[in-house]
Amino acid sequence: MMKIGLNTNTFAGEPLAVLLPMAKDFGITYLELWGSNLAPNGAAPVNFYAFSDKDLQTAKRQIADAGLLVGSVSSGLGLDTKMTSDPEAFSRELVATVEAAAFFGAKVVNHYSDKIQPGTTPELGRLHDYFDAALKRAAELGITLALENEAGDASRTPENMLAIMQAFDSPFFKTNFDATNYYHASCEAFPYAYELLREHIAYVHIKNGRLYRPGGFCPDTKWFGGAMTMEPGTIYYCEAKDGVVNIDGLVHRLAADGYDGLCTLEPHTTRENAIAAIHGEVKYLRATGLFE
Repeated sequence: MMKIGLNTNTFAGEPLAVLLPMAKDFGITYLELWGSNLAPNGAAPVNFYAFSDKDLQTAKRQIADAGLLVGSVSSGLGLDTKMTSDPEAFSRELVATVEAAAFFGAKVVNHYSDKIQPGTTPELGRLHDYFDAALKRAAELGITLALENEAGDASRTPENMLAIMQAFDSPFFKTNFDATNYYHASCEAFPYAYELLREHIAYVHIKNGRLYRPGGFCPDTKWFGGAMTMEPGTIYYCEAKDGVVNIDGLVHRLAADGYDGLCTLEPHTTRENAIAAIHGEVKYLRATGLFE
């Protein structure tokens, strides 16, 4: 059966002492762990999203004491212009993230190419410069790098993501399938993008959205998102059951195709809204009978 995960960066900067009881209250066992939620280890600071400058030993003990598990580790380095301006430093820190995943017992590292390839065409040689060292280490440790598709960079279309997957051509380099990010980029997320990429999917993010329309249909501007990438309008994020993307069809298809990994929740809204939404999302997903 599939597993429900919690993206700790939904509550960016909040410590594990706050997040772990929250995850238990949600009924979620698995974390997508971000460096942004970990305490420093006393070394020279590197980056909000880095793991090399964080206290991993204490975090591991806290998570184990709470009876929770790290299902995946997430690297936000690709979202940070300062990190992506230095390929060597970026590569070194992504290797450290892979090693952190091994330390926590996670088999997947979610990561981004956002500021590395901000255009509309994949920069394959550039991606190799940033990702190859981490991929080599991941293969040694049996960990999969899962590149998340983002609406604002060259991974925005399923065709572009497929080209990236084919360029790396490794069982340890796959994609994190975020259906709503494909919708945000004005692409058909399911079934088309899924069908195109299904053999390359190692991880899944769950959220939903629709076009923002002022008035009663989209009443809470705290769910308001960015501009749609390829068509007029703005995305309005919402719970999985309420949006344009066929999340129900997606999770049933994932299960039918044998996917038994994480489907991680990451509502894009305020803290208060996110807490309420995650309770609803867990109830909705568990009602399908497809999740632990």
